[in-house]
Amino acid sequence: MPLKEPKCIEIQRAIMRILHIGNVAGIPQELAKEQRKLGYKSEVISFQNHPFNYSNEHCYPVNSKFPYNYIERFIIFLKIFYKYDIYHFHGGTILPKGVDSIIWKLLEKRLIIHHHGSELRYKKEEYMYSKCADKIIVSTPDLLEWSPHAIWLPNPIDTQRYLFVKSHLQAHKLRILHAPSNQSVKGTEYVIQAINKLEQDGYDIDFILLENISHDEVLKQIELSDIIVDQLILGWYGVFSIEAMCIGKPVLCYIKPDLLVSFQDLPILNTTPESVYTNLIKLIESPELRIKLGIQGRKYVEKTHDSRMITKKLIDLYTK
Repeated sequence: MPLKEPKCIEIQRAIMRILHIGNVAGIPQELAKEQRKLGYKSEVISFQNHPFNYSNEHCYPVNSKFPYNYIERFIIFLKIFYKYDIYHFHGGTILPKGVDSIIWKLLEKRLIIHHHGSELRYKKEEYMYSKCADKIIVSTPDLLEWSPHAIWLPNPIDTQRYLFVKSHLQAHKLRILHAPSNQSVKGTEYVIQAINKLEQDGYDIDFILLENISHDEVLKQIELSDIIVDQLILGWYGVFSIEAMCIGKPVLCYIKPDLLVSFQDLPILNTTPESVYTNLIKLIESPELRIKLGIQGRKYVEKTHDSRMITKKLIDLYTK
């Protein structure tokens, strides 16, 4: 039996009711907050607390083992699904392989799949998503390699929340910050090797390696630091880099060459495991370059990642 097209494909914005499902780096919460400012009903639910203490609006912790965890999540969702017109799933739907997508489609709900990284990278798009989703979104353009028909929506941050605290111009013991969520994925071993070599070569630096701490504490440490090192492996920058640029700090991060061609104004010092040592020296020895990248970074984030602008783009995607 052919699937019906959802009635809400022409939904009036005035009655739009949006449910974000998931807790990925605070992104669903930021989108929902801005959607509410625009007059929409928008809420976030998740089924686990975030390890970095990003806020949860409605959290229903599910700690049971497979397959009972999926059953429990599905039952919770069934109790509230009727209150909303749009389901915006972050990182995947309720059941494995997106099999529940067909249910939401048959119920004439608008289905948005929003990929943020590991659930898609080095894999291919789930068949049910490609067949049932009204829109598929990726948060970074490198993910388009695995979901070519998706739409890139830059990660949003509230730029007005972040004070501009540029790198120090005067000579002092420089603080270099690296805060990996996963050391092997972020290339932490190469960062540590470069730091050890810098210290052996006589550079007077403080290296701060942050793991398993709250998001608020990470922001405090960014403000106190002079140079930020993000990932050296994946090929695009994440929320950590966005926040660092917004605060006014120079960022080292690996950007895939094919993507860099389309982002000539990206004020990130493109860095690989092989170049992290020399790029750190560039920033250590040039306070002017640190200041320049910090100023450019703030402007870039305001132009590309401001949550008010991103949210308006998302509303347009919902209704097209």
